[in-house]
Amino acid sequence: MGWMQKSSQLKWVLAEAVDLEKIANLAKETDLPMSIVKILCNRDLDETNTILKFLNPDLNDLIDPFKMTGMKDGIERLTQALFNNEKVLVYGDYDVDGITSTTLLYMVFNKLGANVDFYLPNRLTEGYGLTEQSIDLAKENGVSLIVTVDTGVTAVTEIAYAKSIGIDVIITDHHEPGESLPEACAIINPKQPDCDYISELSGVGVAFKFAQGIYRTLKQDEKELEEHLDLVALGTTADIVPLVGENRIFTKFGIKQIARTNKPGLKSLAFVSGLMGEDISTGQVVFILAPRINALGRLGKADEAVRLLATKDEKLASEIARKLDDENKRRKQIDEKTLKEALAQMEEIVDVTRDNAIVLAGEGWHQGVIGIVASRLVERYHLPTVMISLNDGEGKGSARSIPGFHLCEALKKCEDLLIRYGGHKYAAGLSIKSENVAEFRKRFVEVSNDKLTEEDVAPKLNIDLEIELSDINDDFMESIEAFAPFGPHNMRPIFMTRNCEVSGQPYVVGKNHLKMKVRKGDTMFDVIGCGFGDMARMISSKGCLVDIVYVVEYNTYNDIKRKQIRLKDIKLTVGSMPAV
Repeated sequence: MGWMQKSSQLKWVLAEAVDLEKIANLAKETDLPMSIVKILCNRDLDETNTILKFLNPDLNDLIDPFKMTGMKDGIERLTQALFNNEKVLVYGDYDVDGITSTTLLYMVFNKLGANVDFYLPNRLTEGYGLTEQSIDLAKENGVSLIVTVDTGVTAVTEIAYAKSIGIDVIITDHHEPGESLPEACAIINPKQPDCDYISELSGVGVAFKFAQGIYRTLKQDEKELEEHLDLVALGTTADIVPLVGENRIFTKFGIKQIARTNKPGLKSLAFVSGLMGEDISTGQVVFILAPRINALGRLGKADEAVRLLATKDEKLASEIARKLDDENKRRKQIDEKTLKEALAQMEEIVDVTRDNAIVLAGEGWHQGVIGIVASRLVERYHLPTVMISLNDGEGKGSARSIPGFHLCEALKKCEDLLIRYGGHKYAAGLSIKSENVAEFRKRFVEVSNDKLTEEDVAPKLNIDLEIELSDINDDFMESIEAFAPFGPHNMRPIFMTRNCEVSGQPYVVGKNHLKMKVRKGDTMFDVIGCGFGDMARMISSKGCLVDIVYVVEYNTYNDIKRKQIRLKDIKLTVGSMPAV
């Protein structure tokens, strides 16, 4: 039968063509190449003013914080606490969004002269959110006002308990509320039913808006808050919220602030991460800085991470940063071990040809890493995944999803089998009795089979534009870089070029990465394909033609900056045969 091409599993989906006359007009009005305007239009940025605002983010375009329901009441109660020197507790969550939110309000309240402390629950012994035990502890410590960050909107019982023992609560949160809202002094959350604030903020984004409102009310200089945009960018990018609107502005300016931060902790973290003096990208925040900040919270108590970000002591900052780096290495080892065990269990109990979801449970799996492993399985199999850590008859689960499948709605259909659950469309947490896991697996798979079609679970690669290699000049690159910061709802544009000639001998570097050159006409580019090393043997070095899908970016090596193509996928051009 001869040689057969190993076809890509990804379905290539090219964005639909848009109104060419409209594109031509917008290109003239914005002075941008038509190819760039096509991408913007396909991303619903199809008016001159919208395009210019997108390409030129400005802090003056942030929304008035007082448009958020509950803001006025929250500020009133907080200022009362400031003037009466009440003990205030900032109560956060143990992930990066919660840690940065806690640090932000802790530092802001401190600067305003508040009698303030902070509290993050222990992931392993307390779990997520407010608990009666932590409220009792706050009472013992003389706290009369708790301000929650990145948590609280579903804590109806706990907030009622706090009120019963004389502690007021201001909620700042960004999660989906339950059927009823807690009886707090104020709820500041753009997702609550009567709030018209159109913004998909992270927890730290909501905390920053609260700080803005307080500064405005107390006639303080709001420019002072800009030094904390480093924290806002960290929490916003790490929480994988859409990088559009306010989130885009926060991240654009916040990433610049990370590079010039005056926080010793962030400087030390950049140093141990090997990022000192570099221009930081959202990718580096998500894959390098955030995991280190997250490491302590994943493995237990996250307080040290707040101390790291809030301290002015350089020696202490350096010590904590090294500790976080060590913990992150330990966390990676636990990740790898858990992933191996999960894949082995999948062989036994999951049929990916029939089941549109994965539910795995393991005795003693580390609660701090099951979310990471669930994300890896979603990447690999493109199916909603629930990973459950079993301990003493109870399971704690982390769930991750795919486009078109709302996790919380699916979990609601299984709620009679769960102790509790919460989260949003793409990520959720749950608690379950061990004896209910088998029935939950059966039900969750039924729900997903009912909801998801074969088309939904087929992994797709969405392509912004088909271009020629000759289109990729300096002006084109400058326009692409203006799209940054990149992230959800604003990914780095993906291009396709057909019939590229493989030039020279492809070879493998690092952990199975493909290196080669491609040529079309007079234009030649260096190509790197992470994870595509197996293709080196399949591509001929003598005139083999390939269709490639890729992003273009700059690569700096030995202080020389060059344009390079980074593969997203590659297929042999139909009719092109490799060398035998």
